[in-house]
Amino acid sequence: MGMKAIFSNRLYKHKIDPNFVMSMDHTLRVFNQAKHFRYQAEVRELRGSKAKSSVSIHQRLKQRYGLNDYYANSAVQEGRALLSAQKELKNVYMRNKKEQINAVKRKIKATKARLTTLQKIKGSFVKGTPMFNKTSREQQKGAFFVVTYKYSTRLFYCAYDFEHQHLDVEIKHLKSRLGQLNFKKDRYEKQQTQLASKVAGVCFGSKKLARG
Repeated sequence: MGMKAIFSNRLYKHKIDPNFVMSMDHTLRVFNQAKHFRYQAEVRELRGSKAKSSVSIHQRLKQRYGLNDYYANSAVQEGRALLSAQKELKNVYMRNKKEQINAVKRKIKATKARLTTLQKIKGSFVKGTPMFNKTSREQQKGAFFVVTYKYSTRLFYCAYDFEHQHLDVEIKHLKSRLGQLNFKKDRYEKQQTQLASKVAGVCFGSKKLARG
C-alpha cells in the first residue's frame, strides 16, 4: 500500500483575531458538553436510573445546547463510539477475570492435593506405622526422615521431630493458604458478577479529574 502525506496549516492563537479564538473556544466547550451529556444520558438509561426519553438524542442535543445538525450528529457519533469501546473493554475485563479465577482454582486444587498427602502421612504416624507417598518430597531413608527441595534437603533424626517440626507446620500453613485462596476466588467471582451487570461510566478530562 502507498503512503499518503496530508499537509495542514498550523494556527497560533496570538496570530488570530481574538474574537475568532473566543468563538472557537466557545464552540469546543459546548460540543464537549453535548458529547458528555449524550454519553451520560444513555448510561443512565442502561442502568435503569432514568426512563428512556421519547425524544431522540439528536433532537435533545439541538434543543439543549443550540447546536446545528453537523455538531449534533458529531456528538452522537462520538458518544456511540465511546459506548462501543466501553463494551469491548468490558469483554476484555471479563476474560481477564475469568483467567484469574481459573488460575486460583488451579492453585486451590494443587494445595488440596498437597494437604491431603500430608494429612495421610500424619495419620500413618498417629497409627504408629509411617507411610509415605512415592511421589511426595517426604520420604524415609533408613532410620532418618528426609524432605527434599529443589536446592536443599532437610533431615530429621526421629519421627517425633519430623511429625511436629515439619508435618504439623506444613499442614497448618496449607490450611491457612487454602482459606486465603478461597477468599480470593470468592472476591474475583463477585467482581466478575459486578462486571457482567454493571454499566461502566467514563471520566472525561485529565488524570487530575480521574484522581479526584
